[in-house]
Amino acid sequence: MNGWTGTILRVDLGSGKVTKEETAKYLDYTGGIGIGYKVIFDEAPLADPFSPDSRLVFAVGPLTGTLAPSTGRSEVIGVSPHVYAPQSKHPLVSRSGFGGYWGAELKFAGYDAVIIQGKAPKPVFINIADDKVTVDDAAFIWGKDTFTAQDAIKAKLGDEKVQIAIIGPSGEKLVRISPVIHRIGNAAGQGGFGAVMGAKNLKAIAVRGTGGVKVADKDGLVKYVKSVREFQPGPLGSTPLSHGPLSWTEKYIDPKNINKQALRFDQTKSCAPWLEAYHVKPQSCYACPQGCYAYMNVPGMGGGAVSCTQWFYSWIGNRDKATFLANQMANKLGVDTFEMFPMIQFVWFLQDETVDGKSLLKHLQDKKLVTAEIAAGLAKGHYPPKGQLGADGLVTLMNMIAYRQGFLGDALAEGFRRAMDIVAAKFDSLGLPAAAKAVMRFENMEGIMGGVVGGNGGWGMSAHYDPRTFGYYWAVNFAMENRDPNRHAMTNLLEWTGLSFEQALPVAKTIWGEEVAVNGLSDLKRDRDAPLTWNGDKSATANATITRFIHLRGCIKDSISACDWVFPIMTSGRKDRAYTGDVSVEYKMFELVTGEKMTQDRLNERAARIWNMHRLLTALEWGGGKPVNLRKEHDQLPEHFFAPVEGRVLPVYPEAEVPHPPLDRKNFEATKTIYYTYMGWDPETGLPRRATLEKLGMKDVAVAFESKGFELPA
Repeated sequence: MNGWTGTILRVDLGSGKVTKEETAKYLDYTGGIGIGYKVIFDEAPLADPFSPDSRLVFAVGPLTGTLAPSTGRSEVIGVSPHVYAPQSKHPLVSRSGFGGYWGAELKFAGYDAVIIQGKAPKPVFINIADDKVTVDDAAFIWGKDTFTAQDAIKAKLGDEKVQIAIIGPSGEKLVRISPVIHRIGNAAGQGGFGAVMGAKNLKAIAVRGTGGVKVADKDGLVKYVKSVREFQPGPLGSTPLSHGPLSWTEKYIDPKNINKQALRFDQTKSCAPWLEAYHVKPQSCYACPQGCYAYMNVPGMGGGAVSCTQWFYSWIGNRDKATFLANQMANKLGVDTFEMFPMIQFVWFLQDETVDGKSLLKHLQDKKLVTAEIAAGLAKGHYPPKGQLGADGLVTLMNMIAYRQGFLGDALAEGFRRAMDIVAAKFDSLGLPAAAKAVMRFENMEGIMGGVVGGNGGWGMSAHYDPRTFGYYWAVNFAMENRDPNRHAMTNLLEWTGLSFEQALPVAKTIWGEEVAVNGLSDLKRDRDAPLTWNGDKSATANATITRFIHLRGCIKDSISACDWVFPIMTSGRKDRAYTGDVSVEYKMFELVTGEKMTQDRLNERAARIWNMHRLLTALEWGGGKPVNLRKEHDQLPEHFFAPVEGRVLPVYPEAEVPHPPLDRKNFEATKTIYYTYMGWDPETGLPRRATLEKLGMKDVAVAFESKGFELPA
């Protein structure tokens, strides 16, 4: 085979049995999340995340391990303990992913995926060394942080080049916001799959491979990759016009010097310039020219890699070395950094919000639910001017979460949105209904940076780009996923490029045509008190078209598997190209690697299979195996997105921007209706039509679904 290795590992931790299976049975779903969703659908769609029966799948795609640029991603798929949907009768399937070198090493060892099931009777780690795969005792690393444990595994195996995916103490404690960590900064952050590993007594998966990946047209791939590198943008801030915390720090580009183009992004300089003295170099994932991680070494804190939301403590107001400490603690202990935006805001809210003359935190302390020591530590982490936003409060908070310390630490370990309900319910049980009601005001907390991060985004997760700012396409994107969607296709065009609306519009026209571009893009530079523009059916059609694009391209990226910060390449740093990229790169690289004749429509069809599989899993889980109307029940947003501005709760620190007006529910529903039609789903229920599944070659899946659930719409 070209691209794929042809083999998948299955490890039953309960019995210790290791078996190998053919990848061929999953090829219709490409790789990555496609393999993961199919495994869960076939084997354990209704297993509890912490049950031995649950499946946890680590999978890569056909481009992983090749020269194709920015394809070093590994995907993690399972029924998620992090996702919070109280109306659902069962936990929901989700996904996460991490960069680095683990995925490429898995391919070099000869595998396209690892399927993990069962629960080991004692702590173990999986050791993959080419054909030799063992389940080994992990007593020597259980309880240790991710950095220390990785070093210990390398020492035990006598191999510094082994690549490791691992959990921290938080995963062992089943903290629902526990990521899977690789190296010193790569993280499968959302989804709580570190806790799933912990529930299985699985500390780590170590991989070492000495093989390679066969490609169909090596010379053609090398030639094409060189041509792509001539215009491939830096991540996010993809033109010299960009500005902000994730933008270029070098405003120079030479299309004849492809190596220079990889050196445009110094996040230390843009996100934490006070740490520039400790910046060592940019750090890339396998086969990626971008170098979007900042490798740093701070005295007393060691070396670490920082990227994007791992700068959370800086973005939320810190201005000293604690910025780096926050990242180090999150990666070592295993805590999702994106969750920390609303988490810190929630703790501040408990300190600020008063009932009967006392803060909510003081009420908890009076009821012996928070110790004086923890209260004092949290007080040190309060925002200025009441306290210095430094290291002491941060250490208290991170340890509380990772080790589930006390009532409040245990609640926060469930994720900020679950924690709200837990704390409110506790106040109710103590006869303090006013305090319980006050806690729930946090539902309406706005995110920071104009809604770019933080706040209550739905599915129990921090909001990633506020749909009231970006558009109805983003609102539907939120509603259809089972997690913070974290898709940068549109934000790469509109938010971080520095392009004005007028400059971005020609780029959009090359992708979707004039009608969609004109009616689907909202001008981010509009006044903060101006609602999203709406032009009736034209806007609904345009937003539905863009939503479909986001979802299909997301499934393509997460199955081949490629970086979301880079693909699709919508923009370029080159003025001579009018800052326009090329959105055909994925399918062209796919063809060169696999040898399969490919077009964008054919690759979209593969993506549609994956997205429909996700949809069927969601239907099974939401209804607990019984009929469900996904449109009315699942495909919704938190109420605060539709609420008047007057009801919003604004962050006290950092200073908040004036909120954008609410979404209009009619516009949201109109976009959904057309989106369902485009996807071949029933507009009444939001379920895939049987004819759609059969057209996609999924007749067997339709039959299996109906045997598990209920009749599909015709």
